[in-house]
Amino acid sequence: MATADEVLAAERLHQAAQARLGFAAAFIALAEWQNVSALNGNGSKAWLADSLLVIVAIRKMSRRLAVAHYQLARALETGRTLGAPEGSPVSTKETTLGELRSNFRNVALDVAALPSPRTRSDDPDIRWFEEKLASIPPDKVPNAVHLDDVEVDPLIQKYLDKEGTDNSVDVRVDRYDWPEDLTAEEVDNAYRDLLRKQAVDDTGKKVKDLRSSPDISPDEAITGIEDAHSVGGSIGSGTVDFAGVDAGRDAILNAIKADRLVLAVARGTGPDPCAFCAMLASRGFVYRSEATAGVGDDEVFKKYHIHCHCFPIYRWLKVSELPPLSQYLKEMWPVVTRGYAGNDARKAWRRWIYAQRKANPDAPHGALSSI
Repeated sequence: MATADEVLAAERLHQAAQARLGFAAAFIALAEWQNVSALNGNGSKAWLADSLLVIVAIRKMSRRLAVAHYQLARALETGRTLGAPEGSPVSTKETTLGELRSNFRNVALDVAALPSPRTRSDDPDIRWFEEKLASIPPDKVPNAVHLDDVEVDPLIQKYLDKEGTDNSVDVRVDRYDWPEDLTAEEVDNAYRDLLRKQAVDDTGKKVKDLRSSPDISPDEAITGIEDAHSVGGSIGSGTVDFAGVDAGRDAILNAIKADRLVLAVARGTGPDPCAFCAMLASRGFVYRSEATAGVGDDEVFKKYHIHCHCFPIYRWLKVSELPPLSQYLKEMWPVVTRGYAGNDARKAWRRWIYAQRKANPDAPHGALSSI
């Protein structure tokens, strides 16, 4: 079986590719938001329709990426995978490490190639997304996060450097039917009203209050309206990001619940986690054991927020390494919170996280990205 180095390299690539998908979703939503009038909301129906289409496409890509990674990681640590690999009959009982590596590598390359995919997708929802992303000028949204800020190519190379050569090794396929993701109709039902309220309605209310306030000058009202419009776009795009990549998290959590071989689960973060996510990640591989004690993985792992790129980390070996950032957070928690307890400890942790950001304001991939 492959070394821990390949497992860690694949995991880091998986998380970066998921983050890139989320940023792509948010970029489209934010770019389209520029066409929504700050004064009367004209254009919001088109924005809402496109945002829902983006969510549908991203969910398909996120789920495919998550499944490919889970199947490869499980095979690397146990010699057995979960469910038939993509392109194989459901009844498949055996595959190879080479096939699992190829599946994961190909989907990661597809994400890295966005907005111009290596080959046009056969799926009409994904093809629409690819074309939409390619049609938007990179400078459409001033000061926005761009796809170049979440590079995947270097991590693909790092993964290839660690990839094993034992591709012909046989891998047993344990029967598992990966649940189907939400349909387009279910996405509409789940997110249309939420997006309308968070972005369109809340922005409209703020603008209405500003325009009718006798206590502010016209210049102040204009500034306030521009700020409200900007906040609405940020929240709306963050929700599109969250809703899209949540499909990958859902696929993984469902698999973890059904996979009796999983021994360790931790929370993994992106390179610039908020204090809350970093605190959960600092606990390391504790969540599987808590699930057996009745706490439940969902209690922790469904606590995501907009612009959050956390993903579960999962292992099938009793002795497993945490990714470098998670290990660093685990080591820093007792240092940062020494002498504190409860809410005071969390406050000390939050101050430390914010200090890292202040000390590294220009870090291209987040304040802790060099870890």
